[in-house]
Amino acid sequence: MDIKVLLNQLDYINYTGKNDVNIKGITYDSRKAEQGDVFVAIHGYTANGHKFICDALKNGASLVICEYIPDNVIEQGNFLIVKSPRESMAIVADVIYNRPSEKVNITGVTGTNGKTSTTYLLKGIYDFLGEKSGIIGTMGTLVDDEKIKTNNTTPEASDVQFYLSRMVESSVTHCFMEVSSHALELNRIDNVSIDVGIFTNLTRDHLDFHKTMENYYQAKKKLFYKTNINNIINVDDSYGNRLYKELISEGVKAISIGIDNPADIKASNLVTTMNGTSFDLNIQGIDKKAHVNTPGKFSVLNSLGAFGAAYALGEKIDDIINALDKIKGVTGRFEILENKLDCIIILDFAHTPDGLQKVMDTINEFAEGRKIVLFGAGGERDLSRRAPMGEIAGKYCDLSILTSDNPRFEDPYDICSEIAKGVEKYDGKFKIIIEREEAIYYAIDNSQSKDVILLAGKSTEPYQDMGVEKVPYDETTIAKRAIKDIERKRGVRN
Repeated sequence: MDIKVLLNQLDYINYTGKNDVNIKGITYDSRKAEQGDVFVAIHGYTANGHKFICDALKNGASLVICEYIPDNVIEQGNFLIVKSPRESMAIVADVIYNRPSEKVNITGVTGTNGKTSTTYLLKGIYDFLGEKSGIIGTMGTLVDDEKIKTNNTTPEASDVQFYLSRMVESSVTHCFMEVSSHALELNRIDNVSIDVGIFTNLTRDHLDFHKTMENYYQAKKKLFYKTNINNIINVDDSYGNRLYKELISEGVKAISIGIDNPADIKASNLVTTMNGTSFDLNIQGIDKKAHVNTPGKFSVLNSLGAFGAAYALGEKIDDIINALDKIKGVTGRFEILENKLDCIIILDFAHTPDGLQKVMDTINEFAEGRKIVLFGAGGERDLSRRAPMGEIAGKYCDLSILTSDNPRFEDPYDICSEIAKGVEKYDGKFKIIIEREEAIYYAIDNSQSKDVILLAGKSTEPYQDMGVEKVPYDETTIAKRAIKDIERKRGVRN
């Protein structure tokens, strides 16, 4: 691609360099820059990309998009000076990858909790319908059945466009994308054509970044002005109720979903067991029966979001209901681990007070024995959620095992001690075991008949953030290994 094509697409301050530059790709990582690449110097959480322009040029970058030219690289390359490299990256990537979002039907899902589950429910629906689909989100990117590891819930703009282009090449017809509030604030989905938006809920989180709940809400709200077809809004959530009313008053299309409040798509008469939840479903006056295989009210709400999106996209009601009945569940989201220990062991991503509350509410509906929860809290993130999570654990559980969960540069024992203050508020019993693998083994080894053990927070997250490095970590493998060891110890496995 000739550089003139890019220059015609951008508002820029100045360009210094050759007029016959050929562009092939785009990156914001100087280590990955190659001949023909555009290197975009963005401000990250810990580093300023302008410091790495020299490295990018040495590696072959043919064009640098930046706010200013550092003294050490003046006249050493081709430079495009812009007001916002992030905004420019989204535009350039869209052009380089030939506007892929216009060739794939895209549903964007935003909210504090439930994003991953909703995207995988949608993929399950379209798998049932026999259509190729992809996912971009917390658990990585899926291009049909190929999985690609990613670092963020919503990748940077250039990566999003690249993954969408891969989907186009693979004849994927639908993409289900988790859209984080960070992504909406940092231009990661600029120039992405989104057909349907889903709002799951909004509870206290990420205030280290947004500072206030109002800022957090306004960031999420941006998604619903980008959609081409419709928006699906959970009006049982107080912020969702507000959002729905604001969108309708502004003439923006929206379909409401809910259980407790009146809604266009409404579930009622929920019956929950360990094996799932059955309910009555009313779709704008049409009555149906439905079932989902993951138990709990929160699971039904996620299913309503997925149902609403598929319905808005024109799928038949009975087909969607049949698909939801066949979906086994989402890996690491209220996933029940098989065992012979006469107890229930659940793996879940709950890592906020609201997420933990919803999981515990569900467990309460079927628990027969003790309730044991194992969890921690992230270091250098919203400190105010630690004690509230402890309060929920202390209120609901017979034992809370407090452990490490991405401590970063904080002392994990100090983090656990702050959580413990909340547990103590309800006179709850707790034990601090910093090494998470040891904590999991302890929880399972000390299980009794009919216990329900919840391993919360890590789920499928593939690392422990220890500050200086992200250490590979696999909670599913660790838990399954502990189960087998203890089964052998108790003589119920050969």
